[in-house]
Amino acid sequence: MGGVQHCARARMLGFMPERVVEATLGVLDSSSPAEQAVSPDIEHILGRPATPFAAWQKRNTAGFR
Repeated sequence: MGGVQHCARARMLGFMPERVVEATLGVLDSSSPAEQAVSPDIEHILGRPATPFAAWQKRNTAGFR
């Protein structure tokens, strides 16, 4: 289990039963490339192209400190 997964698991265990945490992480870990793809509907809904999560993270990190 990688560092990010380990951290996510530890935090999720604070408010979810272990079996739910394991199932959730299992689903997230086994998603196919098609399931991970950004839908073309995003641009239609937002009126702009989708941006990477890293860009959102950079803009919003201060709000979580």
